[in-house]
Amino acid sequence: MCHRAHRADDDPLQDVGEKDITAHIDVSAIALTAQDVGLEVAGYTKQAHFLMNCGLLDLLQPASLRERANAQKLLTEHEMGELFKVIALTKNLPGFRPLGFVRGDRTHTL
Repeated sequence: MCHRAHRADDDPLQDVGEKDITAHIDVSAIALTAQDVGLEVAGYTKQAHFLMNCGLLDLLQPASLRERANAQKLLTEHEMGELFKVIALTKNLPGFRPLGFVRGDRTHTL
């Protein structure tokens, strides 16, 4: 799916470089396939939890109002905070939990 100027279309070859391209993926299938090839799911969460766990709120303390407003789009549920997900895959690191998944890990839902 492609997005440009609040309009959606399904032709990624039209207006190349001038619009965002996204895809819906089956994260559970990715996790299962990763495990089949010897990887371990080290975490799975929504983008908002991941960014906050990694310290985004602290980084925004000295930010301008405009920068804070832009960052808010990355965090809010009706924007990208809930819509986008983050998955971490590791190999030979049993029990390793990356910082971004300390709170809000949803690996159990895969």
